[in-house]
Amino acid sequence: MPMNSPESSAWTLRFSLFRIPVSISPVSWVVLALLGGAFGVSNGEDASRVLLFMVAGMLCLLVHEFGHALTGRATGAVVGGIEIAGMGGTTSFVSLPAGRGAYMLVVLAGPLASLLLCAGFGLAFGLQLGNVAAGLRYAFLMPWQDTLPLDLQQQIVLGVYANDIPQMLIQAYTVGILVCFWWSVFNLLPIFPLDGGKFLGSLLNNYLIPCGLGLLLSAGLAIWALLEAQWFNVMILGYLGFINWQYLRVFLAGKKA
Repeated sequence: MPMNSPESSAWTLRFSLFRIPVSISPVSWVVLALLGGAFGVSNGEDASRVLLFMVAGMLCLLVHEFGHALTGRATGAVVGGIEIAGMGGTTSFVSLPAGRGAYMLVVLAGPLASLLLCAGFGLAFGLQLGNVAAGLRYAFLMPWQDTLPLDLQQQIVLGVYANDIPQMLIQAYTVGILVCFWWSVFNLLPIFPLDGGKFLGSLLNNYLIPCGLGLLLSAGLAIWALLEAQWFNVMILGYLGFINWQYLRVFLAGKKA
């Protein structure tokens, strides 16, 4: 999800993993704190929840980008590096894999990697509960909990709180699951330059359609976020809508020319 800015400072964290250089901008931590509800912190419990969100968010971002990078390497691409900055992360390639199918696999590998991390949180939670199936069920049903039948909601809640597990640990697993699950779902939306928009454009061999669809979808979601008073999400979706509008203008101008 290349929504980052190229800023760099003495506070930028740099390291290599799997022979892939990684840089993490301090601004990314600020953005994660805002997404985690930093403006609403009024006590220690709120602060711990924001910190959990920041850690889970950064872990999810890194796993997501390494999904792109390692799959790219496996399909013949040359990886330039991973950068986490601003409102997301990006994996740069010196050369892309040969063939549209391989490229589409690289695009999907990011969201799939973060979904696997979601499953990993569920597996670890299940081991803590003494019931792996219950942990995995929690990982993939709990994000939809409000839409599930009431009896199933009660099963999920009772299955967790019937066990003698520290509340902070339950919260850590829950935040990790929610962040990874919804980050993956969001990235699969057909909005350019999210992974879903890239995949659709490559599938159709036409990026005009995902940009037009992305403009409509991001505008609709921005209106919904505005009605829900989710101001930071309004900014993110507005930014995505602006990107799609700009790309749409370029594509239409190219067709006229």
